[in-house]
Amino acid sequence: MAFKVADAHTSLSPLTGMGREHWLQAGKYLLEGVFRHVKGPGAPIALPKQPGKTYPQPDDPPWKHRAAEFEGLARTFMIAAPLIAEQPDVSVAGYSLRHYYADQILRATDPAAPQYLGKISEMSVRYKTPLFQHTAEGAALCLGLLMSRKVIWDSYTKAQKDQVAEVLGDYAHAMTNAHNWRWFNVMMGSFLIDNGYEVDRTMLLDHLHNLLAYYAGDGWYRDGKEFDFYSAWAFQFYGPLWCSFYGYQREPRIAAAIESHHRELQKTYPMLFGRNGHSLMWGRSIIYRCAASAPLVAAFLLRQPLLDPGWARRIASGNLLQFLSRHDLLCDGTPSLGFYGTFEPLVQAYSCAASPFWLAKIFTALHLPADSPFWTARENDGDWPAIGDGHKTVVLNGPGLTVTQHGKTGAAELRPGKAPAAKSNPSYTRLVYNTHFPGEEDNPAGATACAYSIRHLGVQMPFMCHSNLRFCGHVGGVLYRQIDIPGWMSHMSLADIVIPGGVIRVDRLSIAIAHELRLGHLPIPHVDGISATVVKKQIDGRPAVIAAGAGRSVALVACRSWDAVDAETHEKLNPEAPTSTVVYATRQRKTHYSGMDLAVCVMLHRTDEKPFTDSELSPIAAMEYLDLAPSGAPAGLRLELKTGEKFLVDFDAVMGKWTV
Repeated sequence: MAFKVADAHTSLSPLTGMGREHWLQAGKYLLEGVFRHVKGPGAPIALPKQPGKTYPQPDDPPWKHRAAEFEGLARTFMIAAPLIAEQPDVSVAGYSLRHYYADQILRATDPAAPQYLGKISEMSVRYKTPLFQHTAEGAALCLGLLMSRKVIWDSYTKAQKDQVAEVLGDYAHAMTNAHNWRWFNVMMGSFLIDNGYEVDRTMLLDHLHNLLAYYAGDGWYRDGKEFDFYSAWAFQFYGPLWCSFYGYQREPRIAAAIESHHRELQKTYPMLFGRNGHSLMWGRSIIYRCAASAPLVAAFLLRQPLLDPGWARRIASGNLLQFLSRHDLLCDGTPSLGFYGTFEPLVQAYSCAASPFWLAKIFTALHLPADSPFWTARENDGDWPAIGDGHKTVVLNGPGLTVTQHGKTGAAELRPGKAPAAKSNPSYTRLVYNTHFPGEEDNPAGATACAYSIRHLGVQMPFMCHSNLRFCGHVGGVLYRQIDIPGWMSHMSLADIVIPGGVIRVDRLSIAIAHELRLGHLPIPHVDGISATVVKKQIDGRPAVIAAGAGRSVALVACRSWDAVDAETHEKLNPEAPTSTVVYATRQRKTHYSGMDLAVCVMLHRTDEKPFTDSELSPIAAMEYLDLAPSGAPAGLRLELKTGEKFLVDFDAVMGKWTV
């Protein structure tokens, strides 16, 4: 059963109806599904394993089974803790939350108990590996203890606190991954110091300085090699929390840097969400879903947040409802492994049945006092009303991200630019990510949504998608990127010109081999098994294809160097429905070295039932192909739109400008 907003708060929250009490209800809603699997007061949270690659597998060592239980305990505790703090006597499915979690934490840290998690220092010797999932969950446990400190941590005896601290201290000093995981050690170490326990300060500073060193600018941190939501739901979530309980008092200079970086994020991060608060399906661990809006909540733990609190809560509430209001979210009562329903391709091997509860970070909103501006401000739509039917685009050079709000459709789009994936990776290397059209997996049999795909003629092989997105800058209203195309000495230089509700693509093809090339548009899922309608037509003598369904539609108009447009049905590639439709442009060149070419097309989307008008489908007034652009770069274009806007596409020194 999906979550429903009862007795909506229409005065304070006219857009979502979600007041503080509804957030409390949402937390209980999620925990009710968890506790139906708890077999008794002393039993751990052991959620049923969902099929697929998730751990623990049958032949996994015992520590992985304990780790799965630890995820169940620690991640659900992030929801339970603020509920416990607000309502100490709260119960769910007949269980007193304060008593259950207080008891389970002690059992998990007691060497004599069956649920004992073990120490990493001992497990690393036994299993001959330095890294364990326990590190991540230890940070979640500390977060829960911070939020419920007066009810749970302060209720423990000195001996019980020492028992918990001994295990957390072991985890805090253990080896960790050289990316967002450093925050886990920082959170545990800082929690212990804050409660009077000894921690290696040199180690703690090592982690903090390295975390700051990952900062790339514009509010974004690079997580390992990638940019994705880990910058937000890890770096820009733990940072404000750490500042609030530790950093401002003990490390004010580091806290000031963290707050400064977060203020930069706040300037543009809300643009990544649709007008309705929906988030993008982008990056790994996307099963964490609405954790994407956690930094909007965490901002109000800082001393000087920049965010409009009414817009922040509107996004966070909308993001929460994006998932909780769907009937396909839950599997056996708990969030499935997918984006909406279960979708195995989105799952990583490091996940287990409890992993989706990383979304619990959004419930830190309930850790904010009831008189916080986050709760008292009236919901509003932020920048959206000023955009009207136009669009607003911002370019973030640090992470190489280009973000657009489309006023016509209410959708937010992200065009990544620094995605150094040697092979196609749907999580990172798609040409665009759209809040209202979740992307698809690669399609070896034909076109892939939001991607270029190619097959070599004369060779028995499937279609392969592009890789290695590189950011080359934004000049004169044109976004320049570059991708690699499978095949000898083949690549493409991309030029995106964003228009209301879509984009004009002007892409320079440098493909050495005989090939068939396809460009896929945003997918249309067949919701409730209802197929999309597909229409082909001519627009100003140019071939166009339109697909519509589920209150959404897309259109693709081929303007230059494409042979044809078409549509195909996909099976089991879409995260929202078992079948889907993708429209695409296609071309064949049957000889090697057939010439550098410039492919031009218009790609549009709608989020209503209205059809595209011919005027929308024909935004180009004139275009002039340039054998050599003014810079001397080959294959350029002068473009004039019917709005009077003029653009010059000039791939000047692209090879020397790209960054990853």
